Amino acid sequence: MAWQNSLNDMRDELAEVRVRRLKRAESEDAKLEKLHQDMTALVESLAIGRLLAEMNATLLDGDGEIESIVSWDEESSDEKPDPDAQLGGYKTRSDAESGLEADEEDDEDAITTILSWDEGGDREIAVEVILDEEGISLQVNGVEIRPDTEALQQGLLEAFRDELEL
Repeated sequence: MAWQNSLNDMRDELAEVRVRRLKRAESEDAKLEKLHQDMTALVESLAIGRLLAEMNATLLDGDGEIESIVSWDEESSDEKPDPDAQLGGYKTRSDAESGLEADEEDDEDAITTILSWDEGGDREIAVEVILDEEGISLQVNGVEIRPDTEALQQGLLEAFRDELEL
């Protein structure tokens, strides 16, 4: 009988632990979802897709290609750009579809918007909104910049110059 009582006590304790773990996981998921929403809002507020589209139209005569990769998005779309779409109206893909390999040490969530073109070789400008241990940051071709429109515009111009070695 003592054995059965011990098992019953353990079952009750285990049920409590499982409930606490589930609540903690739900809370962490909600926090992560909020951060993902904040990242998407930053991409939209900075109009990253629009700025890259303007660069493509003005500097590349529309010959470039723009795509957005959302690391946590498991859905994909190989459809043509939709001007009313949430992330600037360009193709969106998950990391798996983009061919990007996630490093074991690289647990960052990111929204990456890329302008790519061929001009004496493959060229690209990548704008990334990244979530890491330190919070949300903005990078252009791996260089961290302030998350404001003016800094982004300057970063894009410098990245274009660097790509073409101007």
